[in-house]
Amino acid sequence: MVALRRGLRRWVLYPLIFLVVALLVAVVAGYAFYRLTLYKAGPAQSGRLALTGGTVLLGPELNPVANATVIIENGVIVAVGPDVEIPPDAERRDVSGRTVLPGLIDSHVHLSSPERERGEEIGFWDMPGVVADWVRYYPGKRQDFLRHGVTTVRSMGDENAWVHDFRRKIAQGELEGPRLLIAGPMFTTPGGHPIATFGLERNSDAVRVPSSPEEAREMVRALVTGDDPVDLIKVIQERGNPERKVLEPIRPDILAAIIDEAHRHHTKVFAHWGTREDLADLVAAGIDGLDHLEPRGVRDGWPDGYPETLVQQGITLAPTLAVTDPGFDEDTRRAIYERLREFRDAGGRVIAGSDAGMPGVHAGDGLLREIELLVAAGLTPHEAITAATVTPAAALRADTIGVIEPGRAADLLIVRGDPLSDIGALRDVDAVLRDGRSVVAND
Repeated sequence: MVALRRGLRRWVLYPLIFLVVALLVAVVAGYAFYRLTLYKAGPAQSGRLALTGGTVLLGPELNPVANATVIIENGVIVAVGPDVEIPPDAERRDVSGRTVLPGLIDSHVHLSSPERERGEEIGFWDMPGVVADWVRYYPGKRQDFLRHGVTTVRSMGDENAWVHDFRRKIAQGELEGPRLLIAGPMFTTPGGHPIATFGLERNSDAVRVPSSPEEAREMVRALVTGDDPVDLIKVIQERGNPERKVLEPIRPDILAAIIDEAHRHHTKVFAHWGTREDLADLVAAGIDGLDHLEPRGVRDGWPDGYPETLVQQGITLAPTLAVTDPGFDEDTRRAIYERLREFRDAGGRVIAGSDAGMPGVHAGDGLLREIELLVAAGLTPHEAITAATVTPAAALRADTIGVIEPGRAADLLIVRGDPLSDIGALRDVDAVLRDGRSVVAND
């Protein structure tokens, strides 16, 4: 009997105790890792801060004003100009030889998508890291956005509950990162993107699949009303490529109901599209903005009456060249660049969006690449920077960001050199302020 008890202790009790202790250690270590790597926000900026001696891209015209001063108080710009009186109690920061511009806005990102290179697959052994990033709201991405001067991002399709929590934690100062403007889930069809392309489940919180105009209106109302509404709605009107995969677009009556209901609640609607038929559907339904510019739709030219129709209706265009350009041959690239210039020349408003989260397009760097590609396509550096600051803020009625003027949030990018003459200067980041607090300092 004694021998039996000893055997039980040796072969059952001791291993069980070891497993329990190991489990407790793993839980404690995991919690410590979670807390220590969250990338929490620093203290809110308080008092007065004066940025002196730099060239400031001032107002919605981004007019360069040399030797200007920016006064920030409690996270907000309160004065700016060459003859501003500096309060005696203000902290002074000399930014001579640098350009101060509004923090950049990436108008097309997918926050919950793990970053990877083109052609790289997410394997089984990658999943623990993916999950760890997801539950911590991707601290590496948040740091990368800020390091590249991106102080606002527009989420164009993520799990609804998750991205709402993400936005709330950023807004309440729990986490550091760019401010979030969110669409929540994407409106699509059972045979549409991303269900038929990426294998997303129809009941995923990242999509909404209405089967009737009435259901569409109910779904929109649930998103745009209440205490925590989305900032915009995203629809996917995409017929796919007959040579690769045909996709199911949203029925015209359902599409019209989505857009009309959003507009009833003063919420704008932006669309993923691909073909000329998709374009016609969206314009007829009253879309506010188009994301992507692909050869399936416009390689051989805009349809008759376009792009003037888009301009007349105030429809913005985010070409997302950072994700598509690497796959273009030279003739296609030349054609897409020409379509973009035609839109610009007609008076169209271009918005810079990288599609960060897609393979090969990384947080922060993707937007700088998008801006560089806009310049390569024929936009001036001034126009390209406007597309990443002033225009997206205006398009979403986000009147606290995107412009350096009194009353706006002190989301600022400070770079060495002059990005209006050399767009590459955007990559020479000296400092980044988010609501006036320093989040990047490379001096």
